[in-house]
Amino acid sequence: MNPDYFIPALLSLLLLASHAALPAAETRPESPESKDRQPAITDAADAQAAALQQSFQKPASPNTHPDAQWFPYAGLGLFIHWGIASVKGEGDLSWCMLANRPWYDATITPNDYYGLIRQWNPDKLDFDKILGAAKAAGFEYAVFTTKHHDGFTMWPSAFGDIGTKSSFGGRDIVREFVNACRKHSLKVGFYYSPPDWRFDRDYRSWSFTGKSLDMDHKPVVRPKKPADHDRKRAELVKGQVTELLTHYGKIDLMWFDGGKGEIPNDTVRSLQPGIVINHRNGGSGDYGDSEGKLPGKRFNGWFESCVTVWPMRKWSYSNEYPQTGAPMTLTMLSILRGWGGNLLANVGPAGDGSIPGTVTGVWSEMAAWMKHSGESVHGTRPGPWPKQVNLPVTTRDGAAYIHFLPKLPENLQGLPAGVKTLTQTRQVIPALPKYSETVVWKNAPRPAKVTLLRTGQALPFSHENSTLTLTLAPELRSTHVDVVKVQWDETSR
Repeated sequence: MNPDYFIPALLSLLLLASHAALPAAETRPESPESKDRQPAITDAADAQAAALQQSFQKPASPNTHPDAQWFPYAGLGLFIHWGIASVKGEGDLSWCMLANRPWYDATITPNDYYGLIRQWNPDKLDFDKILGAAKAAGFEYAVFTTKHHDGFTMWPSAFGDIGTKSSFGGRDIVREFVNACRKHSLKVGFYYSPPDWRFDRDYRSWSFTGKSLDMDHKPVVRPKKPADHDRKRAELVKGQVTELLTHYGKIDLMWFDGGKGEIPNDTVRSLQPGIVINHRNGGSGDYGDSEGKLPGKRFNGWFESCVTVWPMRKWSYSNEYPQTGAPMTLTMLSILRGWGGNLLANVGPAGDGSIPGTVTGVWSEMAAWMKHSGESVHGTRPGPWPKQVNLPVTTRDGAAYIHFLPKLPENLQGLPAGVKTLTQTRQVIPALPKYSETVVWKNAPRPAKVTLLRTGQALPFSHENSTLTLTLAPELRSTHVDVVKVQWDETSR
């Protein structure tokens, strides 16, 4: 996917001509060689999506198949970005191969990048352990990078020239992921990049802007692509996606990144009728999304925000970036659920496949929270925030859940000095409400019972002129999201 989220819109043909690939946010520029310059973009996710032409995808229209109806109730998904760049823990997946990028990140030449495959030993990759911990932490689905833009396939594909068919003794990493998802009752999601920079390597520039560079970042005059090049790449995409959708049983979600319909959504659905598809494959897809940050206002319909969480502001494993704590993660989840959306929280395992201890520590905190308050985010519907109430609310039949959000630091803590954009909490969570110990909910039914979920303690409240007011005293607050359950009887609703 994409790294830190920033920078301008000098981009238009660069990755367009080379079929670069990365996920979309709410807006993004085009590639550098474009005749029409766009206004400056503020982050890398925007820049990358524009380069992949993801800014112009059509609105979503949900799949009505019964097997797809889990999506709006899931709440929390785990995005797993793991690949060649994880070996060094410096640059982000694939994108670190491009010179002259306008955002902060390490750079490595493509030849050196692909050379890392020889050093790659995932001897500690254990999806059973990873996804078991994730399930306890409240995750309901997982999405794994089966192939990123660098072209390395995480299964022994018959298509393409690099992947596990020639590495790790032919190990099928995708199958290990799928088996662990099913063991721990997680919905199975595949991230897949139709753009394949490895396939395009002789005909693309390895510079994000400026003059064309070769795989050693030296100036080059690129040869003209053969007339059948794009057709062959489309055949590669069709072959690989068909393998993914026919070799591993039922797949619940397909997360395309930079697709232009090389394998149309209708074809995907013919192979997996109940699958949920994001809107980055040249068609409408099933849901809307934002990337790197939450939306600034309430959305309609199915929605997902994919956010760099572990590490913060970076997709793949990093030795330099900090990890996001449980308070901020649960805050993002609560806000999205208040509007009916899902949080797809990203984790980047190390090159050996292990998850950093600080991350598993955060997951343990989340698991403890889910034991008492998980019912407020799983299987719920959106509430009336912010129109009628000052804090996020989720609902289900007979009950509502008020999310008292914690105090978060104004600035993101521990980011490298070179990061200049999206450094403030409110830039990542634009709709973050003002901290409050009192909720005021207009046009609310009279409660029959009000309870603090963490302790089970009944709470006093007032209900006058159809307005519910209650205060959560400082001694009842924790450092995480405190959830108050409001229950009604049938006569009060």
